Amino acid sequence: MGKIGGICRDQYFDRFFDYLRDKTDRQRKIECKKPFSDSTIRMYATDTFYLEKREDRDFKEWVKDSNSLEEAYKRLVYHLSGRINPENDAIY
Repeated sequence: MGKIGGICRDQYFDRFFDYLRDKTDRQRKIECKKPFSDSTIRMYATDTFYLEKREDRDFKEWVKDSNSLEEAYKRLVYHLSGRINPENDAIY
């Protein structure tokens, strides 16, 4: 079987980027703040698919229910364990 990780990112990244751009722009406008830069939005979009790449699992497997989301959180904490506060970073 071939590598699974990255399939959803490759397929959906551009659409997800556009979704984040639109969503954050609307929210920032409500808050009377400047829009985020493209590089910030790109970082958010890339971070969203982090586990898919690191764990070689389909992104959809991480978000299918509350149990898989909890597992995703634990795996993120594991992968971010070298940071000062991996629990907070995993939530973001």
